[in-house]
Parts: sequence; structure tokens; C-alpha cells
Amino acid sequence: IMDQVITAAQPYMHHSCGSILDAYGDDEAQVAEIVRLMAMVSLYNRQIDVLTEIPDEQDRAIIKDEFVEELEDACDDDPGMLLAGAVDLAVKETMEAFD
Repeated sequence: IMDQVITAAQPYMHHSCGSILDAYGDDEAQVAEIVRLMAMVSLYNRQIDVLTEIPDEQDRAIIKDEFVEELEDACDDDPGMLLAGAVDLAVKETMEAFD
């Protein structure tokens, strides 16, 4: 499954926070899917199993909101940052905050 996720994410890995919005900003669902793919790659690379780490569904909803906030902060701070890097940073910050 991860091979499929990585293959699906690959075409977007060169995008920055700003360029992903330039390219897909009018398609919120597409941007969300790209971020979801990159988050899955980040979680895999960090060997984090969210369902194991955060078994409670309400907590997962909270962590999702926290992730979105962290990602927005990272991209606001540096629109030129690679989106994959911003997503990875947001995953790291979110999981550290949740511990």
C-alpha cells in the first residue's frame, strides 16, 4: 500500500506551499488529497501508526485540527518551503504536542 501512496504523492513533491495553491488553489479537495498523501508518507517515514498512538476517534479529530493549524503556520512562515517539508514539520509538531 505504501508503494502506491508514494507513487501517488511523487508528482507533487516538488511543490512549495505557495506553488501548490497556485496550481490547485481553486480545487480544495485536490489540495486536501495531496496533503493527505504527503502526511501518510511522513507518518510512514517516522514510523507512526496513528490508530495505535491515538486510539480514540475524538482525539484523532482534535489532532487533525492541530495538524491543519501547524501546516498553516509552517506555510505562512515560509510560502517557499517545500510542501512535503511543511507537512513533515506539521506531523512532527502535532505528534510532539499530543504526547
